[in-house]
Amino acid sequence: MKGIIKFALVIVIIAIIVGAGYIFWPKPEHKPETVAHPQSVLNWAEAVKSQYGNMTLTLAAVTHPATDAFKKMIPEFEDLTGIDVVMTEMDETIYYEKLNTMVLMGIPYDGIYAASEAVPTLAMLKQIMPLDDFIANESMTPEWFNFSDIVPAYREIGSYQGKTYGIPIAGETVLVMYRKDLFEQYNKTPPETYQELLDLARFFDGKTVNGESISGVSIRAQTGGLENTWAWSSFLYGYNGGMVDLETLQIEFTKKETIESLKYFINLTKYGPPGIEGFSFPEAWTNFQMGKSAMLVEASAAAPIIEDPEKSLVAGKVGYAKFPRGPAGECVFVGGNSLTIPEASKHKEAMWSLIVWLASKYNSPRYLEYGGVITRISNLEEKTYPYYEAILDTLDIAGNTSLSWKMREFFEVAGFYEIKVQVSILMGEAQVGNMTPEEACYRMYEETRKILKGY
Repeated sequence: MKGIIKFALVIVIIAIIVGAGYIFWPKPEHKPETVAHPQSVLNWAEAVKSQYGNMTLTLAAVTHPATDAFKKMIPEFEDLTGIDVVMTEMDETIYYEKLNTMVLMGIPYDGIYAASEAVPTLAMLKQIMPLDDFIANESMTPEWFNFSDIVPAYREIGSYQGKTYGIPIAGETVLVMYRKDLFEQYNKTPPETYQELLDLARFFDGKTVNGESISGVSIRAQTGGLENTWAWSSFLYGYNGGMVDLETLQIEFTKKETIESLKYFINLTKYGPPGIEGFSFPEAWTNFQMGKSAMLVEASAAAPIIEDPEKSLVAGKVGYAKFPRGPAGECVFVGGNSLTIPEASKHKEAMWSLIVWLASKYNSPRYLEYGGVITRISNLEEKTYPYYEAILDTLDIAGNTSLSWKMREFFEVAGFYEIKVQVSILMGEAQVGNMTPEEACYRMYEETRKILKGY
């Protein structure tokens, strides 16, 4: 308990420093689109309406392609069920800082997004409820929801100790997205190893395209938050490095492999755009969408926007490759966002009906059409979009390597968020040259040792 209180107080201080970051989603003025639903869907909606009609649900969301898709799907849910939905949308970094502040008093929402990193912490603190009973209840969960159709690796990101706490709404792996036109022009092939990725970033950095200089690679590297830690983690385990071993709690920041992986990441960012130290995922995506980098190393969630000609100057010009191989072998991050229900919610059953609507197999084609991020086996097997093949390749890696599972297990280490905040700050110092990677890693070791003593 002492460690939990300490953890919460640290996050409170961070949140106060960061300040406000809420975006309230205004209700659309237009009526929802008219869809001829099968009788089974209409019967379900009528049953929900009879029990929960005229109720108001509150949902805390991250600014994300999934959120944009939900904005188009929620009005019809409201029309069919009589339930009103109020969504609060926040930038990702601010969202998780504020969410962790709420641990002290209970989360004041009926539904919240939880990234794969957050689910274990929220479940351990009993801030979110297990959903298995809802999933198994046929009167609450119709056949057309089809939980088993969700990719197993994505189902895992919403689970903790064998129980389901979240329903995946944005399954993510990490891909290398590259400009096919530039690679063809210079007779280059997609990278298969970390070294090839670095060499390509160096090669393309400074090349002139349409009269403007481009960078070699765009990637998250925001210092002082959690984004650079996430990006480094994608390479860390491919070196067989680590942060904290879950079973032994041995701190691994001073391992040779860990230090080498940090050196690699910092070298890679040298071929990024100016100001890369401030890049969270929106900045990294936008840079590539505007044609200012030859490659983007990012979550697969970026792909739908990159292929949208209304939002991307490089739509139709991009190739997608699975994450490259590290010195220790293949390893790929599997994560993303899930919808969860806080224990403090007074409308748990009604919130579950909203989750069923938004995350069902039945509605998944429209969800993807609206720019949502794929989570389902049936959709991936259709191979509708050019990036589906690369996603399948990375999921195959994730399901067949202990390195990928080791990465995900770290999320269950007590003090995970405190550790990542300190790591991010110290990484930033190394990124801007205020300390060497070795110095940064040794400081990470010391800070982590202090944090773990509190648990």
